[in-house]
Amino acid sequence: MKAMTMFSKVLIALAACGLAACGQGATPGASAPQGQAGANNNNRVVLQSTQNLPDWLLVARQRDCSRSDCVGEVLFNQRTITRNPDGTADIWLEVRHANPQAYPIETATTRTTITYTNERLHYRFKCAEGQFTVLERQIMGVGETVVAHDNPRPIYRAPADGSVTPVVMPIACTGR
Repeated sequence: MKAMTMFSKVLIALAACGLAACGQGATPGASAPQGQAGANNNNRVVLQSTQNLPDWLLVARQRDCSRSDCVGEVLFNQRTITRNPDGTADIWLEVRHANPQAYPIETATTRTTITYTNERLHYRFKCAEGQFTVLERQIMGVGETVVAHDNPRPIYRAPADGSVTPVVMPIACTGR
């Protein structure tokens, strides 16, 4: 994550510019013109100048191992940003790992391990406190299908240095 490409910095700048102009309501994936969204959707974020961008925007690169060829990507979905009345903000991230990851599934009678390269995470930020939690984790299969998921116990904590959370928190909370 330390060595971000110029391209990813440009995408972040574009996203930040669009988020700075937020405040109008819209449903995820919709491109309603300004002022036409319903009053009950005022907590949705509209990226006015980036509506033609894809849903998933690159926000950072990650390292899965010590070799330089193990770079994965972290993306956020601009259409899933929600600012809640209680001061929290929600956002979905997608992590595209360069190396296959293992996800163990256990039942009372079976133990299975799924190998995956994409996962999606639903983050919630307590914006004023500078804390976050993961509400849901989805393991993605072929064709963007969810093959497994879990809902971790919501424990709020401060973002760790070197993680993507300090990069994504301002995007979710303030649009910067």
